[in-house]
Amino acid sequence: MPSDLMALPLAGRPTAPAAPNAPTAVTLRSVSPADRDALAAAYLAAYPAGVAASDLAEARQEIDDTFQGEFGTLRPDATTVAVHAGQPVGAILVVERSIWDPELDGPFIIDLFVHPDAQGLAVGRALLDHAIHACALAGDATLSLRFGEGTSPAAHALYERAGFQRL
Repeated sequence: MPSDLMALPLAGRPTAPAAPNAPTAVTLRSVSPADRDALAAAYLAAYPAGVAASDLAEARQEIDDTFQGEFGTLRPDATTVAVHAGQPVGAILVVERSIWDPELDGPFIIDLFVHPDAQGLAVGRALLDHAIHACALAGDATLSLRFGEGTSPAAHALYERAGFQRL
């Protein structure tokens, strides 16, 4: 049975993108608890109904739990929010290590999501590139993630283009 885990070796990777990788209308910045409501709305909208959260209150709780370390300690260097027209439209949430997969060593992407209104603007790629380069700069050997029911074909393609391979 194929694994739902993917990993990207970081050895030998550049520690900075070759060129700016965020779309010009999008900025990347550190995530803040003040982003909670906007991120919860983007999180809820980004997944098929009932996959990540069943309603906005549940999505807010997921974001709160993430900020409180329920899914691992967030890596502030790799965890980033994408802002478009002054509003957070997506984020990549990276923890120091997976709490679900003790065999994995190194940082783990617990979520990457982009509001549907901002999909197709290369926001996901910019967020992923940022996390990859931050982890490479920190000297991490690998960056891992788990994909599931709500992972879109576009997200699978993004991970594969970046070099992630199934474990």
